[in-house]
Amino acid sequence: MENINIQDINHIEKTDVKEVGELFAALAKAQMEMEVANEDATNPFYKSSYADLAALVKASRPYLAKNGLCVTHKVVPNGTVDYLCTVLGHISGQSIESQMRIIPGKGDIQSIGKCITYLKRYGHAALTGVVSCNDSDDDDGESIMKEIRSEEHKKTAVISKERLEVLATELNKHPDILEGLFKKYDINKLSELPAAQFTQCLERIRTLKETKRKMANRENS
Repeated sequence: MENINIQDINHIEKTDVKEVGELFAALAKAQMEMEVANEDATNPFYKSSYADLAALVKASRPYLAKNGLCVTHKVVPNGTVDYLCTVLGHISGQSIESQMRIIPGKGDIQSIGKCITYLKRYGHAALTGVVSCNDSDDDDGESIMKEIRSEEHKKTAVISKERLEVLATELNKHPDILEGLFKKYDINKLSELPAAQFTQCLERIRTLKETKRKMANRENS
């Protein structure tokens, strides 16, 4: 499949209805028999229940398969971002697909996996039409959004007054190092340093100071 630029929201390819007529006919029959998914999963943030991916698959897969339909997922790279592509296929060879951008709260494999599972659930529901008892947004998506908000806060929060004083003490009589930090972190004053960069910045200051000390000792020896 050719990589394309798409929006971050659910996206379905524009396809001539004549090209997927058999698929839609089969899907209509499957939807007539589909069960309503049980809300067995719990959302601790809203203290509510929701239908997870397993529940949606359980409520729809038997009837999809009975009518020659299947759902598959794959990760599609597109430049610097990845998309989860969900495909609804029919034994005739006809198919429709949906793509959503993968935006994990963090960069670790657990967060990526959680995000992919979340998108699989939305993609599966969007293409098959399966629903739950209380088809709302109060689900595990909130946990992902909480991670994203947390990461964004870490990026924008600046260092505390106490940590600023630590850096200021380390930089006393080292204006050259301070100037270099302004350029490295793209800031105009030390108080603008992101809180997440404090440890790295402190280690860099101490490393540069030690390098200067060794050079001075060599020149004086």
